[in-house]
Amino acid sequence: MPLSETEPFDLTARSTVNSCWGALTMEVLARLGIQTVITSPGSRSTPLTVAAARNPRIEALSILDERSAAFYALGLAKSTGRPVALVCTSGSAAANYWPAVVEASMGGTPLLLLTADRPPELRNCSSGQTIDQCKLYGDYVRHFAELSLPQASPDMLAYLRQTLVHAVHISLSANAGPVHLNFPFRDPLAPDSESSEPVVDAETLEVASTVITRPCEVVPLGSVIDMVALERLSSHTKGIIVVGTENPRCGDEAFSDAIAMISDKLGWPVIADALNPLRSHAEGNPLLITRYDAFLRDAHKADGILPTAILQIGSLPTSKVLRAWLSSLDAVSFLLTSRPINTDPLHRIATPLYGDVLALAEHLQPQRVEVNWGKQWSAIEQETANELDSKMLSIETMFEGKVAWLLSKHLPVDTPVFLASSMSVRYAEYFWEASSRAHSIFCNRGANGIDGTLSTALGVAHGGKPSVLLTGDLAFLHDSNGLLAASQLKGSLTVVLINNNGGGIFEHLPVSGNDSSFEDFFATPQPVDLAKLCEAHGFHHEQIQGWNSFIPSISVLPESGLRILELRTDRKADRVMLAEILKI
Repeated sequence: MPLSETEPFDLTARSTVNSCWGALTMEVLARLGIQTVITSPGSRSTPLTVAAARNPRIEALSILDERSAAFYALGLAKSTGRPVALVCTSGSAAANYWPAVVEASMGGTPLLLLTADRPPELRNCSSGQTIDQCKLYGDYVRHFAELSLPQASPDMLAYLRQTLVHAVHISLSANAGPVHLNFPFRDPLAPDSESSEPVVDAETLEVASTVITRPCEVVPLGSVIDMVALERLSSHTKGIIVVGTENPRCGDEAFSDAIAMISDKLGWPVIADALNPLRSHAEGNPLLITRYDAFLRDAHKADGILPTAILQIGSLPTSKVLRAWLSSLDAVSFLLTSRPINTDPLHRIATPLYGDVLALAEHLQPQRVEVNWGKQWSAIEQETANELDSKMLSIETMFEGKVAWLLSKHLPVDTPVFLASSMSVRYAEYFWEASSRAHSIFCNRGANGIDGTLSTALGVAHGGKPSVLLTGDLAFLHDSNGLLAASQLKGSLTVVLINNNGGGIFEHLPVSGNDSSFEDFFATPQPVDLAKLCEAHGFHHEQIQGWNSFIPSISVLPESGLRILELRTDRKADRVMLAEILKI
């Protein structure tokens, strides 16, 4: 990409070697298609931060808390499919990226971690704000490189460029994920405002920043499918397709169409978690099954639909009931994954298939279909759906499970939705309805933690369509620093906050009923007035009093800003009602 096609470099940013190094870093990243760089304030990272702020083709955001910054970047990378770059100073700042790095690694989300560091002579000698940052994130990053100290020679600038090209390429490879680059800098760190002479002439800088690569594109998967395994898969007429957490690179619609094609060719029903696009693109998949957690609890129904083969696509759904049922089956298993990871915590005898659903749908030939097999599943699904919907309609009191059910029915078409871990994601699995409303579902289910919930949702919403976060009070408060990050939001996020005064998920543990320490050490209710917390940060808060006010509040979403809709429920009553509904 020649310089004439872009905004010119700011020559004053190259008045020192460090500034030149930082400016070239940001220019190369921009040319590779990196659109957003999120920085946190600090001294050692000055060359990178100033360069990001000055580059006209980069959106530079400043988020005070590095943990929030990393999760914000994670959410933005999830929603766009592009790597987001993070910049922090030396010392413990980089350690605050850790939780988001783990989630990005396990979830296959591309991030670029640009950590500033002390030069070698200031390490291991008790200098301030210095830790060992080399390979800080261990195997949770796809690649680590320690950059040399900045030099302005053409050879060293070319080295910097190719290191960055390689980093972006790896972050978007078939096994996408975070990449860590450590940048040591000697003083002086700030640009020299009094110098008018650049350390590198314009021609040398243009050569150094020239990239010959497709910017920020996902490395395509091979379309080769193990044909022998495919023949074994196709030999079964009574199989099931199980799809769990999935944020497909090919796009929600293409992914859903491919799954529908596989289901049609095999005649197999599709068990679909709420954490993939299938439930929101249900129109083309008549064998979509979403109420499995409820009817698999009925031994009579479950015993009547025993498959001989299982095609698992991606990770398993959240449901423990489903996992226990799958583990009990005497069935042949096939594991399709687009990443070279083990996706079977049940440790079944299984055949791995590496590739994507588009390739499988293309290579799979139409098979002899057992029509009654699909009809059996559809009949049970419809019967269970009717029962659950009838129960939901009759609930007048505030029940956490009804919130997810209503969101699936009343959110505007094409709304991005982030589901917090713990009970939010489980209630969505139980009750999120299949429809054609094209909701994009996001979650942090790589490590399944609650940390960074609000910040990740803000990243998902940034620069996109009005979005929604469904969360509990503990997950929200655990990331209350995300309210500081919300000042950077370009877009709209509505937080549907279930306040049941503690950790509702722990009510489902055996310890909840017989241990006097339960409230203090497990449920851990927090004495925070959420309305005052939101007021302190200047964000809109509304306490929902009933379903009649909740439905209109989610049917139309604001175009900008952050708002919090608080619904108060009783977690102990929620547990009892859930048990009654699912006949636990």
